[in-house]
Amino acid sequence: MRSLRTLPLIAIAAAALFVAAVATANDSAATTGSPYQSWLKPAVDKRHKPVYDGVWRRKVSPENKRWARRVAACESGMDPDVLGAGGLYRGAFQFSEGTWRSAPQSPGGDPIAFSYRTQAFVAVRLKGRDGTGHWPNCA
Repeated sequence: MRSLRTLPLIAIAAAALFVAAVATANDSAATTGSPYQSWLKPAVDKRHKPVYDGVWRRKVSPENKRWARRVAACESGMDPDVLGAGGLYRGAFQFSEGTWRSAPQSPGGDPIAFSYRTQAFVAVRLKGRDGTGHWPNCA
């Protein structure tokens, strides 16, 4: 019979083994080549697209910039890394995978891999093409 002093150590060791097993499973899942894996796994580093910054400054009207700030604040608190509905909606504008990939001038990939300005530029272009229906509660 184990003494009561060793029980916490055993619990800690078991928890560490569990965490290591989960991390190993996630690492092996990331290398399986699933087409959805990049969408499900949060991005580690932001890909900066200077072209979007320049176009945002030069080509997006002040009215559309205000609209983007208002919608992003409503959807995500302007957090370009936020995940909603268990990861189904992503980024400052809570894009779904299909909407992000089909949006005009979208760089593809995962929206949370990109800066707020890139996400905002894509949202403004999407609004120009489809209207504000993608954000029924915030636009």
